[in-house]
Amino acid sequence: MNRPLMKKYLAEGWLLFAGLALGVFAFCWFRVWVVGELDTAQFRQIIDLLPKDWRKFATVDFDWLVSYLGRTSLTLNEPMLISLICAWGLVRGSDVVSGELSRGTMEMLLAQPVSRRKIYLQHAAMTLAMMFLLVLVCWLGMALGIWTTSVEETTYPSIQIQLIDYAIPLSFLPPKTSVVAMSSEVNPFLFLPGLLNLFCLGVCMSGFAAFCSSLDRYRWRTLGGVAAFYFCNAGIRMLGMGSEKYWWAKHCGLFGLYHPAAVIKQTDANVANYYAILRYEPDGTLAGLALFPNCLLLILIGIGFYWAGLMIFQKRDIPAPM
Repeated sequence: MNRPLMKKYLAEGWLLFAGLALGVFAFCWFRVWVVGELDTAQFRQIIDLLPKDWRKFATVDFDWLVSYLGRTSLTLNEPMLISLICAWGLVRGSDVVSGELSRGTMEMLLAQPVSRRKIYLQHAAMTLAMMFLLVLVCWLGMALGIWTTSVEETTYPSIQIQLIDYAIPLSFLPPKTSVVAMSSEVNPFLFLPGLLNLFCLGVCMSGFAAFCSSLDRYRWRTLGGVAAFYFCNAGIRMLGMGSEKYWWAKHCGLFGLYHPAAVIKQTDANVANYYAILRYEPDGTLAGLALFPNCLLLILIGIGFYWAGLMIFQKRDIPAPM
């Protein structure tokens, strides 16, 4: 490891990391607090009023979605959070080659006793290490939100029929409201499968950005390309969710491998599902790949992009600074 090189990369990225970390932490905490403001009974009433066609935009079944775990898990599906996490990988990954060339510092960097391979790999190591810390900040924001939030639970009086084990709600009587800690309803460690999926998506995006960076000399063109790639994948996912005719689009692109709420639900039902290959809907129909193959494919794609970028960087000509 070349310590001056790592210090250089850390100095260049710490301000961006600090801003993104603050945004991720505040967003996750606020999102959990919003969930705690509406109890499960009230949220179920709102869900029941939604048109049936709207349910196709949900990545999990609505019976699980109304629970506190389901609603807090949807934090990892929020476009703002995904954009904040991926922004780190896209911005820093695009800097490894085209960023140095644009600033005119690549020639001075290569004049030092350090190989192109080490420059590229140490930049990738720093980017991925900070990506891991961003995902950890995301978990801390959600966990502190859960530990510091109280929720109101509304229950309606009912008559229990013992023979058939059925309760008849007495909706004409006033409901009973109690205040409990959200930590009694949600275990923050249940979010780990979804966070792993988020980290793997970030690895894939940063690998693509580094690959694009190795092809060009202008960073603004690299950033334009990776931004187009990101929004194209997001658009394909939205097309598949919004149209039954193009249902297959949900399984295309990189976001077709990103299902944090669904994998949290699956692993919450059975810990052994950490190593499952496929996911199934409550009615038994196939829903797609499970946590392990999704994460494995994202990691392999990201590593493939990094490797291709390294091969290009080692062989390409370095233009003189302008």
